Amino acid sequence: MKRKAPFLRYLLCILMLPAALHGQSNAIDGAVDGYVRANSGTTLIAAQVSLMNTGTNAALHTTTDSQGYYRFPLVAVGTYDLTVSAPSFNTFVRRGIVVSVGQLLRSDVVMQIGQVSQSVTVTAAPEILETGNSVVGSDLSRKEVADLPIPSRNLFNFQLLAPGVIGVPTSTFSTTQFTFGGNERAQWSLDGLDNTQKEYNRQIRIIIVTPEAVQQTQTLSSGYSAEFGHAAGGQVNVLLKSGTNDLHGSALYQFRPTDWQAIPTLSTVDPPSRSWQDGAATLGGPILKDKLFYFLQYELNPYWLPSSITISPSNAAALGLPASQLGYSPFGETYQTYITKFTYNLGAKNTGYIRYAHFTNHQPYNSSGLTIPQAGRNYHDHMNGGGVQLATAFSPNLLNEVRFGVNERDVSDFPSPLDEPNGAFVDITGVANIGYDPLNVTTTTERTFDLIDNVTYTHGHHTTKFGGELEHTYFDQRTAINRAFSFGGLAAQNGRPAVSALNQYLYTVAGDIDPATGKPYTYTYFQENGGNPIVQTGFTFPGGFIQDEYRPSQNLLFNVGVRYDVILFPEFDATAPYPGSRSINNDYSDIAPRFAVTYSPAALKKTVIRAAYGLYYDIPGLSTFYTAEQNNGQTFLSYQVAGSASGAPVYPNILDITSSNFAVKPSINAFTQNFHDTYQGQANLQVEQEITPDMELTLGYMYAGLRHGLYAVNTNLGTPTGYLADGRPVFGGPVPNPSFNQINLIVSGTTTNFNGLFVNMNRRLSHGLEFGVNYMYSHALADGLGEGSAGEDPTDIKRDYGNATDDVRHYLVIQGIYEPHAPDQWGRWINGFELTSTYFYNSGYPINEQSGIDLNKDGNTNDRPLFVASNSFRGPGMSLEDAQLMRNFDIRERYHVSAFVSTENLLNSNNAGCSTSSGCTSAVINTAGASDFGRETSALTSRNVQIGVKFTF
Repeated sequence: MKRKAPFLRYLLCILMLPAALHGQSNAIDGAVDGYVRANSGTTLIAAQVSLMNTGTNAALHTTTDSQGYYRFPLVAVGTYDLTVSAPSFNTFVRRGIVVSVGQLLRSDVVMQIGQVSQSVTVTAAPEILETGNSVVGSDLSRKEVADLPIPSRNLFNFQLLAPGVIGVPTSTFSTTQFTFGGNERAQWSLDGLDNTQKEYNRQIRIIIVTPEAVQQTQTLSSGYSAEFGHAAGGQVNVLLKSGTNDLHGSALYQFRPTDWQAIPTLSTVDPPSRSWQDGAATLGGPILKDKLFYFLQYELNPYWLPSSITISPSNAAALGLPASQLGYSPFGETYQTYITKFTYNLGAKNTGYIRYAHFTNHQPYNSSGLTIPQAGRNYHDHMNGGGVQLATAFSPNLLNEVRFGVNERDVSDFPSPLDEPNGAFVDITGVANIGYDPLNVTTTTERTFDLIDNVTYTHGHHTTKFGGELEHTYFDQRTAINRAFSFGGLAAQNGRPAVSALNQYLYTVAGDIDPATGKPYTYTYFQENGGNPIVQTGFTFPGGFIQDEYRPSQNLLFNVGVRYDVILFPEFDATAPYPGSRSINNDYSDIAPRFAVTYSPAALKKTVIRAAYGLYYDIPGLSTFYTAEQNNGQTFLSYQVAGSASGAPVYPNILDITSSNFAVKPSINAFTQNFHDTYQGQANLQVEQEITPDMELTLGYMYAGLRHGLYAVNTNLGTPTGYLADGRPVFGGPVPNPSFNQINLIVSGTTTNFNGLFVNMNRRLSHGLEFGVNYMYSHALADGLGEGSAGEDPTDIKRDYGNATDDVRHYLVIQGIYEPHAPDQWGRWINGFELTSTYFYNSGYPINEQSGIDLNKDGNTNDRPLFVASNSFRGPGMSLEDAQLMRNFDIRERYHVSAFVSTENLLNSNNAGCSTSSGCTSAVINTAGASDFGRETSALTSRNVQIGVKFTF
């Protein structure tokens, strides 16, 4: 394994590297509060306080209470002017207050004695310290989203910049790998509505959006309030741009010069015809001034990266394959995004939005290795999401938010040639895969309806918020129907020499006679599926919460709440042959209390102490459950017949073999009767200190412990016939139920424990410099990630307890923006440049050494060698830096042009393709005793360089 360069050298770059604000509570809005006092220190009661959005002129109004305290609990993200007036005092105006998503912004006011008609205007930045919440997380501002390097265009790589997050960036629109407290569970939201794809064990987003459309992002890692649910890990919130009273827009184009790209890692030559380009445009403005606004966005991102076909020239010649099916498959992807969003102000009391988002991804000729392009597949991915919100202020103290959204993802695969709908796949083992592959014909639709209603009531120093949510997720899936001939070679028999898989195929096609049997040569076996390939089912998720935020004094804040969620599983087939496949019990005990406190000790100047604890229930990957509806032993079955058997089809003819004579014993999924929903306990403690008015340092500790995680146990194993030296049973006796192969019982019982110490230093933009440094030392232990996989020993899941698959001891992120400001005499050459960078480092994910054979005869080849602990080896670390150099030009005052060059993996570091799901196990040789144990077999992207230009107004 290649040793990575020490990350300490990158600390020298800190001064060239953006500050991340701490994440807060509200899903889509912010909040502003503070105290109003006279310059003498006297409390001002009943002072008039107004907050006006400078982009839309929407205004909020309130008055101070008996202690001079005011609060705006729901403030739309944007820039505001705060105005305070009281008799016998000058009117106070603070301009340019920037409210971020979820932020509780503190803005205290000191009034001067004078006339109301006279005003005192200030533009001072708010306190950098976060005194409003105990969340571990961060917000990225619009400037950071727009200016930080993002060569992949994958917005979710930015989530890795947040404290409490550990992960691996991606070079495409595939989902970024990251964990929260040692697990991959996450809730994704778009404009305050659920945007989580719930199909897979690892939760991902449904609707993909790109940086040009995004106003802000928020990542919450630990300690978030009761308003948030549906995930045992973190929360990812994305807020799209909105229109304002000013017409604004942008146009972007960038491309990658082929000669500037590094050869793909683990490759010796560049693939032909490699290309990448991206174009995007936005437009926003008013329809009715102060009332109705629009925002539009479109982006097109096609790229071509041909994949290698590894069929040997001699085998290709023997098979008569044309040149078009050799060398490289013309693989590529074309991404398109569309955003339409309307925001409105209906009078002084009603505001909201209507939004539609669309994303497509088309991949032709998705094949490589031994599969020829004509046997490959085309992939289409369509995502559609709509949402609407109405926020109503019944009074300054009583507000209501109602949101409704529908998200749908349609994924389809179909064979590349589309000309043999009744054909079959031909697998010539170790030689080539040819023919028509019906396994490439699949469709999956996931559709989610989400209705949310929240009420916020401010009374005294209490802000009480409560609400309910009703969500329903529907699946419509068509499973591929297999038809495949397999040629695996023939053993020596009756004086006949052994026959290779290639010759077996060639002899069969030629109609030659096998001298050992006196019959024509034939395939090894033919496979087919039968039954109902379609699953249509739905899951319902009702829930609700209540929380109270109480500020008993200026330097103390409590947030106490409780959330309740339920997962209502669908009815299964009551006639299924195995009782455990007929139903799953609903768990009605998911009560999740949460508590947080923020304290600013008077004796410790510029210091904030924060702590939080709570329980968080999870929605597991729903494919585990709807797959059980189909794999129940009777709905959808597999069939197989040997080529030499009576009744077998004569190659290449296809016969229906779906009779009991050729049925393969099914493996089924079932559920334990004491099934419980997964939950995680989260706790954090943080101390934040202001270093300068623009810089702060946070020291923190995080704990996360997941319980009732899912794992699978094959209960159809016979009595052990012996035991391995380390105590594992070896199975081999008669199985309890001979009607089935495996009976995979889904059990809720895995655990994880995560402990992490983190240090964050942030400097907000000042004098042209903004940077952030986030370092975490952590240890994650687990007996499984809780996503339904099988353990090594079916009798004892605790035998797998040890380093978690996603355990990373050292994790470092550095990010920054630098805009030089030089004196006038030579500033014209320097001013206008901008250098931005992000750097990711980790010390390596684990490698789970495996024996390569089924030592305990349980039907799974996941066994470790004797006396070897889980994930006991450490894989290679990651060192990845992205950078961007931009030159900005102003055309008059309104128009701006930016030319830039950006790089992904600037230093072309060789990073193994490790992931949070499998660690480094799937990226290296992990077989015990292998001479090249640890050799990298997959890698992250090599260096990519792109140049572009952007026009904004």
